[in-house]
Amino acid sequence: MPNLLRCDLRLIVPLCLTAVSPLIARAETLAPEPEPSPSSNTDHAVPDFSMVDATAEESTTESSIGGQPTSPLRVTLAHEVSYKVEKPQYVVKNRSSLRVEYSKYVLDNFYVQLDGKATGFWGEDHRQDAEGEDFLVSQAYLQTSFGHTAIRAGFQSLPWGESILAPITDEVSPRDNRELFNFNLEELRIGQPMLVVDQFSGWGSVSMFFNPRASFNKSPERGTAYSFDRFRYRSEVGGETDLSEYGASWRKTFTRGDITFMTASLVDNDYALSMNENGTVSRERARFSMNGFSFNYAFSDFVLRGEAAWKQDLPFNTAELQVVKRDAVDAYLGLEYQASATLTLSVEAINQHVSDWTSEVASAPRDSQSLLVSMTKLLMHEDLNIQVMNFYTQPGNSNLAILQTTYDWNDNLRFGFNVVYPYTRDEKAGLWNVRDQKQVAFKVQYQF
Repeated sequence: MPNLLRCDLRLIVPLCLTAVSPLIARAETLAPEPEPSPSSNTDHAVPDFSMVDATAEESTTESSIGGQPTSPLRVTLAHEVSYKVEKPQYVVKNRSSLRVEYSKYVLDNFYVQLDGKATGFWGEDHRQDAEGEDFLVSQAYLQTSFGHTAIRAGFQSLPWGESILAPITDEVSPRDNRELFNFNLEELRIGQPMLVVDQFSGWGSVSMFFNPRASFNKSPERGTAYSFDRFRYRSEVGGETDLSEYGASWRKTFTRGDITFMTASLVDNDYALSMNENGTVSRERARFSMNGFSFNYAFSDFVLRGEAAWKQDLPFNTAELQVVKRDAVDAYLGLEYQASATLTLSVEAINQHVSDWTSEVASAPRDSQSLLVSMTKLLMHEDLNIQVMNFYTQPGNSNLAILQTTYDWNDNLRFGFNVVYPYTRDEKAGLWNVRDQKQVAFKVQYQF
């Protein structure tokens, strides 16, 4: 049974995926944030139209450039290819995609946001036979505001927390785990139908959400490059019948930073698994609660950020693949140094601790640590971006080295080149099954 546990996708793919996926998704600034106001709040919040009528349009894709308004529609065409360079050598990715984003103010105090992506997999792509094509809508919502209150309803994702190593407090939105080396967290988050209410005031901003039916992480389809799951599942899914999720956060911005407190009742984004007597595996929905906080603090040329979460009743597995529940305490700390206008260095670390751990818990150690060291350099008038990273995790002593570059040919055309190099000699490491997936990747993207 321990061999089956190591083949369980839930123990392999998320370990390295969550570590590297958001590395190019976030561009932080060292400048201190202003006090929260109706026009300066969460990623999706709409300004208070009664107070910023003259500038409302400038905060959307309808902003003016050179006195001319830009289109609320943005279209991105892309093609990407990746190649496995260690024997056996083969093409891993060969796909084209079309992404459509639309954001517009309508009827004076309503805001519409749409974001969808269609992907077609060509002949040698590892997902071509299993899927052929893929359609994903990550955002489709309507938002309005009155006074200091904003209400957002529809299909949306909700990012929480600061860590780019693992989901410490970022547990609300499930993720698309079908690709091991997807570095864009915005693409990985799966949208869900949600109602979000934001309330802004001088003593901070409060955000509350309600999701009537939770969604779950997407796992690789059988026959694809990262499908290591050999279980036979029962068609019925058991466990929790109430799939609603709800929670709230309070955020206060100061001169040099901010702090956020969060609480939520959630359905685990991964199914809990239990082995049946006939050798099949049952999937179960499991509820847990989370309380946490995050912070940012800027000083001199540094930014210090961190977060921590207490998670109650998380499901784990025994060696016999039976479910046991434990509490967990996860903590993250990161330090970023702006060495110059074009050079950024950072180090980030997490510790994930299982409370009341005993040898009965076979699917996770008592403590696991991860460390990320990265350097970003801008060249050629900042058109060329070079980023070098190394992610280390233990127990298991795994390393994942990454080189990724982007070059902006002009305002519309971008080229990308990535190298990923996983390495481990430990059979119990999360990267063991993909230790030979050393890849180079190319991407061309045209946006208009």
